[in-house]
Parts: sequence; C-alpha cells; structure tokens
Amino acid sequence: MSLAPPPASPPQQSAPVPVPAPASAPPGGETAEQALTRALNAAKLRRINEAIGICRDVLAVAPDLPGALGLLGGILGQEGRVDEAIQLLESAVARSPQVANWHLNLCALYRGKNMLDQALRAGLEAVKYSPDTANHRVELALTHLTRGEHQQAGYHFREGIAKEPEAAAPHMGLGELLLAQGEYPPGWIEYAWRNKLEQARGTLPKMVSAPWNGMRMPEGRLLLIADQGYGDMIQFARYIPWVKERVPHLIIGWGPEVTSLLGNHPSIDTVIGKWSEVPPHDAYVLLSSLPQLFHTELHNIPCPIPYLQMDPARVALWKQRLDDALKSDPGKPRRLRVGIAWSGRPTHPNNVRRSMRLQTLAPLLSNTDVDFVALQKPFPDEDRAYAATLPNLLDITGDLENFAETGAVIANLDLVLAVDTAIVHLAGAMGARAWVLVPEPADWRWLVGREDSLWYPSLRLFRQEKPTEWAPVLERAATALKELVAAKARG
Repeated sequence: MSLAPPPASPPQQSAPVPVPAPASAPPGGETAEQALTRALNAAKLRRINEAIGICRDVLAVAPDLPGALGLLGGILGQEGRVDEAIQLLESAVARSPQVANWHLNLCALYRGKNMLDQALRAGLEAVKYSPDTANHRVELALTHLTRGEHQQAGYHFREGIAKEPEAAAPHMGLGELLLAQGEYPPGWIEYAWRNKLEQARGTLPKMVSAPWNGMRMPEGRLLLIADQGYGDMIQFARYIPWVKERVPHLIIGWGPEVTSLLGNHPSIDTVIGKWSEVPPHDAYVLLSSLPQLFHTELHNIPCPIPYLQMDPARVALWKQRLDDALKSDPGKPRRLRVGIAWSGRPTHPNNVRRSMRLQTLAPLLSNTDVDFVALQKPFPDEDRAYAATLPNLLDITGDLENFAETGAVIANLDLVLAVDTAIVHLAGAMGARAWVLVPEPADWRWLVGREDSLWYPSLRLFRQEKPTEWAPVLERAATALKELVAAKARG
C-alpha cells in the first residue's frame, strides 16, 4: 500500500509554542518567539535556507530553547536531513514534552529509518498530548501498519475520522487498509477521498461537466481522466470497454504516456494533447473511480488479459534489435532475456521503501546464463558506474520514449523483474510474465500475504517479510531465476 507519509508541512511539523525569551535576544531586537514565527513563515514560503538561518541565530543565543530546536528539527526533517532532525527533535521533547507535533514528526522520522519501537512510542505520545487531531491518529496508524498490526491501524484510522470527519487522510488510510485486506466495497468508499488529500490539491483541472455515476448515456460524450500514477492508469484501463458499453463516445489524453498507451485503444474515440484542447462533453470520470462504479470485488475483478496491445511493427523492430544486441554463442540456445527496473518515481510517497540501488540486485545480476535488459526510466546517475561493470546488462533506456515503446520491448522478453512500479502493471496488462519485488507494507493492490495477483494473473510476488529487508527476497528470486533458466535449457 501506498501508506508512507507525505513530507509534513512546516506548520504541522513544528509551529513554535510560546517560549520565554532568552537572556540575550536574537539580533534585531526581536524576541525569540518573534524570530521563530518569522522562521516559520519563511519555511511556509519555501525559503528554507532563510528559515534555517533564523533558527540557528536563535540557538546561537539560546542553545537549549525548545521552540527553536523543534522548529529546526521539523524543517530539516522535511528536507530529508533525518539524523540531524531526530537529534534536534529529541532535544526539544526532552525539554518540553507536551508539544504533540514534535512527537508526531519523530514518529514519522523514526518509521522512515525503520526504528519501529521508537516510532510507536513517539506516536503514542503525540496522541496523548493531542488526542483529537486526525493527523496524529493517522501517523500512529501508519506506524502500526508498518509493524504489521493491522487491527490497531484500523482503530486509529477510524478514530481520526471520528475526531475530524472531513479530514481526508484517515479516510484514505482506512480505505487502503480495507482494500489490502480484500474488503473492497467499504474500501472503495473510503478510497474515494484520495483526491481530497492535501498533496492532491491542484493536481486536477477544474471540471466543467458533471461527474459520471455509471449511467447509460446513449448519445453521450464522456471524458476519461487518468488521475493518479501511471500504474493506476494501466490497472484501471481494463474498465474502458465496460464504460464504452454505456457511453458511445470516449475522450482521453493530455500527456505522452497516456496517449501512447490508450490513444489507439479500440474503445477510445478522441485523443487530446493537453487540457486546453478538451472538446465539449457531457460528463467526466476518473479512471480510479471505475472499480467502485462497477462494484468490483475480489471475485469479479475484470481480467480480460491481455487488455493492452502493442504495435506489431514496434514489437518486430525491437525483436530484431534485441537479437542483434544479444547474440548467443555459436551452437548454444538463446539465453533467457529478463527486463529489470529497480526504482520508482521519486515523488511517490512510498518510494524509499519500494526502490533500491541497482547493486542491490547483484544476487540476480550475477547469473551469467541470463541477458538482462534495463527498462529503468529514468536511469539513476548513481547506478551507471555499477551498470558499466555488468557485461550481461543491456541498457536501451535512451530509446524508451514512452510506455508503448517499453511494452514493445517487454513483448520480446522472457521475464520482467522489477520493484512495484508501472513497469509491472504494463507487463501484467499485456499478459507477460513478471516477478514483482514487493515491500512491506505493500501497496493495497497486492493484498496481504499473497504470492499471486488477482489483477494480473501473469505476475508472481516476492514479498518482504520485514520492512526494508531485501536480502531474503532477492535470494528467493535468484533461486527462482536459476530454476527458470534450467527449465528453459530442458526445453
């Protein structure tokens, strides 16, 4: 599940509480409280260096001032300087333990470092000092979730809703928990809060038509909106033919990835390049709303695999390119061809847990009976030096302009092996064999404890048993890869 917390904003993280002025006031004649308020306002406006400088000026005069320690810790935590942030926040709560937001941020930072006992204690302290704040309940719930304590997580998500019924975060957290547990009908209800999250504001343009409720519109025109990540777009594209049965004219577009994959879909009538080109239409629907509109449960997930088709000409072109680049030794059969992707979108809230460095895949990449093909876009600069040491890794990523091109490559591979990113959704939608390296806690669509996928029958899941522990996962995958190579050799 996509349940790692987004970076907390400075107001939530570390708003200074009234503190006594130090013996010597900061430069400028203002009080410590006034200086910290100025730092907070600078942080809100993303003038981070200025905010940090003000806090350090205050601490130069009053090194033990809790408000300055807490605010600076919150800002540094938001900027990814985790160890510094933890040290400052620990100092702040040691001197002023009643400030719930400081415990809240310690909870998130501890969890990010997989210090789960400390995270739980901090989360409980945050709720103790601010029991009626939904965000504090959500943070504690996320910690329980990471610890595998689903019942406790559900309790605190519900408590967050009870305290603040219009807060989106506890609704969304509960929704993803229910979906992961296979409780689809109630899960879709809560999942509908996703576009009311703080980080979702402004991501969708203003709609000029009514939302579609699933009704039949015999002469209607419906705008389909790919409202979430590319993986979600691919996953929910399976519903498009069902929509077509109820509305004759479907419109979709804006963005090369959307148009490359869905622009030639047999059920799509109009493709647009950007939002300003949207033609008149009668209603709109978010792709991620379609599972709820069609009353999806575990037993009736539509699986018309494959439901995404690649251009035969591009598939043939890539077959020739791969054959030329991956020539087998004379007299020997073609080696197994495995596409790999090891890192997801950096802005994804769970990216730290789901992604890895290329070198982490060494137990797999050491298999000399396999030709590996990099599908990773973008290819991280920090991985290029290690990639250059791998004679059996082919990097074609410079020619992968969109998912349609990537799909044409996948059609020529024996296996895709990747972390939980859009690549595995694409392989699954094509019916291609793919192995997914799944973090713990997992995204909701992989359910709990399963090694298969009800959404994509061609996928096999290799799951973490404990958060951040990839070594056992890769060992199992490496063994399975050896078995696959042996099976291919036997014919």
